[in-house]
Amino acid sequence: MGLLDFFKGKPAVRTSLEQLSYNIAYQILPHYVFRQAAQLFDIVESASETSHFLFYHLACKSLSIPSLQEEAAQYRWHQFDLDNKHTLLVLAYPQPVAIDLTGKSFKENAQSVGTWVIAPHFSGIVRSKQHDHIRYFVLGQTSMGGGTVLREIDDMATNANLGAGPAPELDNFVALMRQRLEESEQ
Repeated sequence: MGLLDFFKGKPAVRTSLEQLSYNIAYQILPHYVFRQAAQLFDIVESASETSHFLFYHLACKSLSIPSLQEEAAQYRWHQFDLDNKHTLLVLAYPQPVAIDLTGKSFKENAQSVGTWVIAPHFSGIVRSKQHDHIRYFVLGQTSMGGGTVLREIDDMATNANLGAGPAPELDNFVALMRQRLEESEQ
């Protein structure tokens, strides 16, 4: 170690993709969903390659870490018409490391806190074409049993657990969003 190395700052610790995805799903994206929805839909509908990477880059910037192109490429937007009145935007996150704390003691779980993240698989934004009403959902991992859980976040940042979700595949998530929409209109 050289004399001046003492004054250099420590290199930034690399944050996991699971943590970046969690930050996007629960902190960054809800702001855009409920406060800048028109701009969000414009960005995604522009179909530019940078629209896929935007929120990843924002998450990296918020943590003062560099963006990595190979990580950014793992985030993808998809757009669907759920019916003639509703549009669905889906942000697909990178495949997270599997988490299953089943059978571990309280002590084991307490000791492992901070070594894992219950990451999202998809964020879904349902928008009414007539009223611009927005609903925001996240399909994420569960901590036990290896399944998924569906959550809805509202404009007041209330995070509601809606129960078990489907296998984390895009088609399953879109079908679930259609089902939720049909149930809410009955």
